[in-house]
Amino acid sequence: MTAVEPTHIYRAAVPEIVAREPAWEPEPAIFRFPAEDDPAPGPTQVLAMAGYSAMLGLTGVGVGFHALAAVFGQAPGWYLPSLALLTLLSVGLAASAFLAVHRRFLPWLLLLAAAPPMVGALLIAVGH
Repeated sequence: MTAVEPTHIYRAAVPEIVAREPAWEPEPAIFRFPAEDDPAPGPTQVLAMAGYSAMLGLTGVGVGFHALAAVFGQAPGWYLPSLALLTLLSVGLAASAFLAVHRRFLPWLLLLAAAPPMVGALLIAVGH
């Protein structure tokens, strides 16, 4: 017996494997990587999502360069954390949109929700 082997296993500790009815299957996850049997999203949808995300990304790069210049200058203590929080929120929503690409409207809602935090970061960066 080694240190990692249990001395005894109770029968109740090992769950039984029960075949489930097809109706008991859970709903498909909202955010998931595509499976092999999933239909591919249309090229127009992927191109539009990529273009919109590129616009958000380039805005974020501009905000980052402006923040870098401001930090080397005299930026208040709240400046960098607020920009980081807003930018990360926007990036998280945009990434979630690509994980939900097999849904009909959810990717577009997530991409639209990613814009206000980025606009807020842009306004903070330009306003300071």
